[in-house]
Amino acid sequence: MRGPYRAPRGRAVGSSSITLWGSGKDKDGNLSTLNFELWNSKYGATGPNLLGAGGKKSVGSATSSARVYVGPFQTGSTGLKLVNGETYSWRAKSVDKFGSSSAYSHTKVPCRFVFDNTRPTAPTVKSSQFPDGDAGDNGFWNDSDDSTWSTVKFGTAGSFTFKAAQTDVVKFEYGFNQGGVQGSVARTAGAPVTTETSLSNVKPPLAGPNVLYVWAVDGAGHRSDPAKYLFYVTPRDKADAPGDFTGDDRPDMFIVDGNGKLRMYPGESQLTDLTKGTGDIASSMSGAYRANPLRDPNGTDNLPMWAGAPSGYWNGALLTHIGDVYGGDGLQDLVARLGGKLWVYPGDGYGAVNIDKRQEILLPSNAPDPAGYRQLVAAGDATGDGKPDFFVTTGTEFWAFIGYNGATVEKAVRLSSTVWGDRDLVQVTDIDGNGVTDMVYRNDTQGKLFLRLGKAASSGGVDLDSLAAAADSASPGGVDITYGASGWQRSNIRLFLGTPDVDGDGVPDIWTLRVDGSVRFYRGSPTAMSGSGTLIVGNSNGVGWKYKQAIG
Repeated sequence: MRGPYRAPRGRAVGSSSITLWGSGKDKDGNLSTLNFELWNSKYGATGPNLLGAGGKKSVGSATSSARVYVGPFQTGSTGLKLVNGETYSWRAKSVDKFGSSSAYSHTKVPCRFVFDNTRPTAPTVKSSQFPDGDAGDNGFWNDSDDSTWSTVKFGTAGSFTFKAAQTDVVKFEYGFNQGGVQGSVARTAGAPVTTETSLSNVKPPLAGPNVLYVWAVDGAGHRSDPAKYLFYVTPRDKADAPGDFTGDDRPDMFIVDGNGKLRMYPGESQLTDLTKGTGDIASSMSGAYRANPLRDPNGTDNLPMWAGAPSGYWNGALLTHIGDVYGGDGLQDLVARLGGKLWVYPGDGYGAVNIDKRQEILLPSNAPDPAGYRQLVAAGDATGDGKPDFFVTTGTEFWAFIGYNGATVEKAVRLSSTVWGDRDLVQVTDIDGNGVTDMVYRNDTQGKLFLRLGKAASSGGVDLDSLAAAADSASPGGVDITYGASGWQRSNIRLFLGTPDVDGDGVPDIWTLRVDGSVRFYRGSPTAMSGSGTLIVGNSNGVGWKYKQAIG
């Protein structure tokens, strides 16, 4: 009769329950039970068997050869009462139906494990290329540490180093921006806590704000709470792509929150291809700042150079951005209706605007009063004159503002005067890929999105008449195309952001803020969208983004 086979020795065990396995054989076919014992190693094999009667396991009908287990046994105070950090030994023997038994397996050196039920503490993280952008540990705001940017530009690899607070940590797991594990790096168990473990050749997925989550994992499999390392990645030295405020070629999102603050949410890039987006958004940063009014102009008081915009500054704003509107510096600018006027806020190239530098956009005398705007949508150069254009809804009217020259809009054209009361603009851009500006709008009564195909003007750009009326458009039969079939009414979706291509397929996309507080991303189509979009912000707390005032 043979005793149970050997099990691994010395491994840390941290589970809330344990199960012990053994195998036995009896050439006579009389095998009856396998008897297991477990004891605290400091007391020796003569110490109390913690399993008691529960350590005896029948082999049933497998009387010649059997593999059986005992357990699971709870390890806590209501079970085996195992003590953290102490070593336990276990063994087993085969017993036949006549009471004869084998020797215990491995009588000289029994199987052992160290019981570990303590989670490691969060590791420390540092990087010379991507220094800490939140030394105050209060998030992406406007503290002086928020002026700390990476020493390398977006798309350039760098490294991070991790340090554990416990010697039994065997690896670090990490992930960028959404808190999921995307990789791991090994650490030698037992190494001093001063040991640094490197994560090399890393390209963070966003220009602007990033968060690196890092977990310490010990030999028993316990994971620490994540360390959250916040840092800013310097944009590339080139003109911003349409909709991109952070210099990584991905469209970004501005939000006015419930407190009247402007927040900038970078669009996320795919980890495997930084030229394509996921449709998701990353951690936000403050989208606006100003010179600190409390700071001594001579700089002798050590106060930060910059401060946030005044409280509630952005209340009531309408927002839009799609290109370099002001200054010709290649940087994305923000256009806003605020305080009954239309303004351009020059982008700083780092994902925000300095409100001290805003410039009023002067409008023609026939233009509607900005105080009455319902929507404001930037369209880039829709008319082919090399100057930015904007589209506005106000009451039942639909307007085009043509040719912003850095000071004034050259022409205001009313495209419709009566039918826009139950309509909302989603985007004015080239949808079908023929180089001519099209329009997507919502019909609230029908709960649908419609696509109106623009017609090329003989002088270049789009013929505005083709956007004014379906009958004059390039849509087949002069009828608007159903672009979103159902569920698009205002009672479901309260805000839109039609955005340049996010996911790399060449077609503009849409972000939506729903009435229930959730946010969804819809992949655009040159003909008609399908599906219900991808959830990127949930409302499990019952709120989500219900109190966001504006998107642009």
